[in-house]
Amino acid sequence: MQFNAVALMAALLALKPPLAYAAAGDCALGGKHLGDDCKKAADKGQNPSPPPPPPSGAAHLTNRRLLSIHGPDAPKFLQGIITANVRPDTRAGFYAAFLTGQGKVLNDVFVYPTLGSTWHNEAHGDEDPGFLVEVDAAQAGELERHVKRHKLRAKIKLRLLEEGEMRVWGVWREDERWTAHSQGGSVVDGELGLVDCRAPGMGRRVLVPAGSAGGSPVGKPGSLEELEGAPLSAYTIRRYLRGVPEGQQELRREDVLPLNANIDLMGGIDFKKGCYTGQELTIRTHHTGVVRRRILPVSLYDVTGDVPETLEYSATAQLTIPDSETDIKKQDKRNRATGKFVAGIGNIGLAMCRLEQMTDLIVSSEGSTVSEGDKFAALNADGADVGVMAFVPDWLRGQIRAPKIQKRV
Repeated sequence: MQFNAVALMAALLALKPPLAYAAAGDCALGGKHLGDDCKKAADKGQNPSPPPPPPSGAAHLTNRRLLSIHGPDAPKFLQGIITANVRPDTRAGFYAAFLTGQGKVLNDVFVYPTLGSTWHNEAHGDEDPGFLVEVDAAQAGELERHVKRHKLRAKIKLRLLEEGEMRVWGVWREDERWTAHSQGGSVVDGELGLVDCRAPGMGRRVLVPAGSAGGSPVGKPGSLEELEGAPLSAYTIRRYLRGVPEGQQELRREDVLPLNANIDLMGGIDFKKGCYTGQELTIRTHHTGVVRRRILPVSLYDVTGDVPETLEYSATAQLTIPDSETDIKKQDKRNRATGKFVAGIGNIGLAMCRLEQMTDLIVSSEGSTVSEGDKFAALNADGADVGVMAFVPDWLRGQIRAPKIQKRV
């Protein structure tokens, strides 16, 4: 079914998730920051986990901000400081990252070319190229300062959009697969958006100006039929189930390498482009190194019970989630660390895993050490062990290269 940008924009503006759904969704997000109502519910033994995401939905991503980069030199300027390839005629939005000089992630971002959009005409009123860079809201100021340090004499103007000036929405339909090839550029009917190609089924991202008007999506013809309002937690659950990290609470600033964070496998790095900040280590690791650790989706369970065989979200799970950066250890005599917990919600989450020690993947000549029946656990905030089972999504498994075996002559 063809994407209707105008109808989608109108629907998103008036979309209001059911209050009960939104409140429940805010409770367990991140696993630690519970509101007062959620804490009271937990004290009464009630389940604070949010409900499963709807099959078709739209979530306002309140944890994202936008930075405007506009001017004649904007494409050339971005080309030198991000991991994706930015051509002067770039019209399609894309996923990328800003790196340090040592090749570690500063920010993971989405970039929307704005030329030709209604917002560009109103904000700039010229034909100079422009981009909106979507970033973790908590890191928006840091990214603005980082970009300013590299500006020098480049003919560009920077502006961090005010909160609420332009809202970021995540939109999905379980029975449709939007692809970058089928949806064209980031500007459709004058409106801004892109296909989230980090993993299959991630849907679209749409930018909605705060002053726009619109109606309810219920009963709308076309691609918006049965679209439901959903809280941020619904988007987060879908993201975790696909093993997609996002933002600097999950990709710690100046701490994680882009290949460990799967940014290469999610289409965020162009290994054929020219020089950019952090390129040297990134491309050398890609061509000659071995990536032993990657972020994977994990299932959390009672360590005294059976190991889950499939990755499924359960709104009825009664688990205390481990803190971020908590060691995951193999439950044997050596009790050695095999990974670190990243983030979670309900009974699922993300973890930085040593691939050959927590999965059946083989990335070196050493091979996998995992046997049937192996258990892994991490300490939660109560000091008790929580079982952690890592899963390798099909989209990720198909892209991880097996080691090259050198033949002796």
